[in-house]
Amino acid sequence: MIVASTRAATGQYTDRTGPIIVEWLGAQGFRVDEPVVVPDGEAVGDAIRSALGASLVITTGGTGLSPSDATPEQTAALLDYQVPGLADAIRRSGLPAVPTSILSRGVCGVAGRTLVVNLPGSAGGVRDGLAVLGGVLGHALDQLAGGDHV
Repeated sequence: MIVASTRAATGQYTDRTGPIIVEWLGAQGFRVDEPVVVPDGEAVGDAIRSALGASLVITTGGTGLSPSDATPEQTAALLDYQVPGLADAIRRSGLPAVPTSILSRGVCGVAGRTLVVNLPGSAGGVRDGLAVLGGVLGHALDQLAGGDHV
């Protein structure tokens, strides 16, 4: 669970999204450490790389249009392939309440047997994304572990 935020990493801001994701993952039965908070940019890629091997890596933040937002690029460089339908569904989930949700550039994909999911940096965007993820996560992880397409 990786938080991409230069302001949170430097102590200028208290991240509120990481704890939401950690709590949700725990409720899904995952063992999760505290969020890793890193500044935007290459540190995001380094943190993802360090987490690969887990069944799931979720990032929050750094998916917008700001010049410092680089989570999608850092993620894509590590993926074997993308799962664009998941990223699109996450974007669409926020659209009714927050039209700007379509400006998120988050990607989802697979690196080895690890599912990597970029979520937005807002609490609402995270909740919307987790609602989408909850409906498909078990099936996706089962497939990555070699399960059948049931």
